[in-house]
Amino acid sequence: MTMDATKLVEAILKAHAAEMHSGQGAERPVVTLSRDYGSGGREIAQHLAKHLAVPVYDKELLDAVVERSGADPHLMAQFDEKTRGFWDSWIVSMLSGENVMDDNYRRHLVKVVLGILYTGNGGVILGRGAHLILAQQNVFRVRLTASPETCADRVAKKKSVVQEEARKLVELVNQNRSKFVWDVFKKRLNEPTAFDLTINTDRLTKYEEVAEIIIFAMQYQHRSIS
Repeated sequence: MTMDATKLVEAILKAHAAEMHSGQGAERPVVTLSRDYGSGGREIAQHLAKHLAVPVYDKELLDAVVERSGADPHLMAQFDEKTRGFWDSWIVSMLSGENVMDDNYRRHLVKVVLGILYTGNGGVILGRGAHLILAQQNVFRVRLTASPETCADRVAKKKSVVQEEARKLVELVNQNRSKFVWDVFKKRLNEPTAFDLTINTDRLTKYEEVAEIIIFAMQYQHRSIS
């Protein structure tokens, strides 16, 4: 299930610190999903969200809320009120010789993603560097990858285009995603240590099974740290 921008805003603004489990983190699981184009990310996110009974937050939704946040000072003030503690800790942990406060988009994006965590409703967050924003929080960070050939095959079939066009599209989208993460966070998108689990979907072609693998890994991690 995909939550629309209005419902996301309402959920964040209705969240209160007293409703948080033990005062920390989300009551339901939050998974960040970074993916290569053609690796099955969107489909896997839908299966994963269904299993976990949480919403899916894709990049279009996040951008819509960020845009609304930047245009509405009252709304942004409420985001500030609800997420200030998380935001302050994020600044301390991520600041690396640059003034992140100068970038309005980045500031709004970080607060929106932290707001998703703050609601306690859980969710699967697709892209937009959420794995970096929530690196210090109790979330599970997944990277989905596949070979350029496999990705191109899938895109060609899905979009009914020739292989060469699909290959160029895969390369362009992946470059744009990497550039976004670098421009906004000054981090490499495919940095291995930024993820709890990386899955190659070249041979794992049944996306529901990939979702089940992710859930198993989440459960195993929870047992290991409990």
